[in-house]
Amino acid sequence: MLTAIKVFFDWLKKNAALLLGSLAIFLMFACFVSGCCYHKNHRKCPEIITNTVIIHDTLIRNIVDSFPYYIVKTNTIIKRDTIPRIIDTAKILKDYYAYHVYNRKWQDTLIQVSIQDTVTENRFLGNNFNYRILRPQTIINNTQDNSITYNSYLYGGIDLILPNMEYASIDVLYAFSRGYLGFGYIPLQKGVSLKGGVNLFKWQ
Repeated sequence: MLTAIKVFFDWLKKNAALLLGSLAIFLMFACFVSGCCYHKNHRKCPEIITNTVIIHDTLIRNIVDSFPYYIVKTNTIIKRDTIPRIIDTAKILKDYYAYHVYNRKWQDTLIQVSIQDTVTENRFLGNNFNYRILRPQTIINNTQDNSITYNSYLYGGIDLILPNMEYASIDVLYAFSRGYLGFGYIPLQKGVSLKGGVNLFKWQ
């Protein structure tokens, strides 16, 4: 029996470094796992809040164009061989100097368009282009709440007993959601006080 115990202690002496290294590695691994578990349960990842907004366009946009960019000039002249016998020159001049307004409208599932052309003296006076988008736009807003909520607090303070200062103490309190724990050191009495309490109710 004594021989076996001696052999065991000799083995411990020879392998002390290996055993201590293995123990240190095990403790480091245990601390790592416990830290991961603690962080997972007590430090939640911030939640991403998705808000989808659908906007219907109610504005009618106007584009005014005074330059007749779509007039194509050519050198081709078409002459008529027949001329009416009775020609109302005043009516022709009145129509020539009159303002002729042409309205065109069309729409599909995406856009609604209204075009107004004004012609006088055989030339375009202006072009009024209005449109409104009919398809609603979808806007997705992702907001991330990065605020940190603390559930535990560590307080340090002084407890004064007036007018007798002999029992004044320096306190350290640990507060959590259900209550608090702490202790205080009384310098003049060279003693220690213990403190504790529970949460009775909450309000905002």
